[in-house]
Amino acid sequence: MWIQVRTMDGKETHRVDSLSKLTKVDDLRLKISELFNVEPDRQRLFYRGKQMEDGHTIFDYNVGLNDIVQLLVRQKMPPADVVKSKDKEAELSDSDSGCGSTQSESDKCSTHGEVEGQTAGTSAQANDTVFGIGTAISFK
Repeated sequence: MWIQVRTMDGKETHRVDSLSKLTKVDDLRLKISELFNVEPDRQRLFYRGKQMEDGHTIFDYNVGLNDIVQLLVRQKMPPADVVKSKDKEAELSDSDSGCGSTQSESDKCSTHGEVEGQTAGTSAQANDTVFGIGTAISFK
């Protein structure tokens, strides 16, 4: 049996041969990787609006002869060390906010409790939960 695999944008379509109803989605991904030059972990396969999951057969999705399976290619993920360095850059830019270096982290860029001419008072304790703090804040 064979099926058609088409990219979501419709620009590329390939026929995948030598399939049976018992072909696993994992095996289908390997065949698609050869035709489309896309690693299996970057493939998302859809048939009739449902995402096809590894471990299932194409029979489980009722895929028939010459049916079309859509391929969505995921973006390449940057290496983990690049992501970490970007996070550190963002952290540095956040801490250098220009609000004053003598203030504590919680006081930077705050309005010191003033809300439209009102002063907010709180009786929150260090061990209060978020929900408890919400009820402890009162406007004077």
